[in-house]
Amino acid sequence: MANLFKTILFLFGTKSDSAETEPSQQLVEPVIYKDFLIYVIPRLEGGQYRVAGVIEKPAGSAEKEVQRHQFIRSDLCMHQQQAEQITLRKCKLFIDQVGDDMFV
Repeated sequence: MANLFKTILFLFGTKSDSAETEPSQQLVEPVIYKDFLIYVIPRLEGGQYRVAGVIEKPAGSAEKEVQRHQFIRSDLCMHQQQAEQITLRKCKLFIDQVGDDMFV
């Protein structure tokens, strides 16, 4: 599980030349939705928050095998909480519409 968090932090970590602090540097608890794990990780960009995250689903019987879909949307929000709400809503809609095909 620690490797997963390191991967998420690597994917959404801050740029070394940026003085802004990414909220993704904190550990993110997943939201479970229809056998998927949703990691809501908005990105701080220029004082606004970009809708972004990771959707995962266990692949097969091995506990360590995980299918992962990373996404970054063009949506920008003024507040982190608003970006988190939009991210979660869009993830659930995406799962409902696409399901396992997102990993193809």
